[in-house]
Amino acid sequence: MIRIRNGLLFLCFLIFILTALFPPWDAVVDPFGDIRKVPVGYHFFATPPHSPYGFESYILINYSRILIQWGILFLVSLGIYKVLNAKIRKLNTESE
Repeated sequence: MIRIRNGLLFLCFLIFILTALFPPWDAVVDPFGDIRKVPVGYHFFATPPHSPYGFESYILINYSRILIQWGILFLVSLGIYKVLNAKIRKLNTESE
């Protein structure tokens, strides 16, 4: 059970690393003075995507979306740890 818990936590850590390496990107477009952010997907952080709107836009990392993803991943990891840790303790107390 401990190996399962540690394996799942390691998987959550790998997902965190992948979300850090491949963040969500937005193209900021300014048509007629109306600034809009348009999602352009996930790409490697060192090679940002090209804007589909040409030279009248620029590319940024969507930090709010990546922080929300990290928050949800943290809560899922904490839930996995708490549930499996409770099962491990229950098994240990039953075996004594």
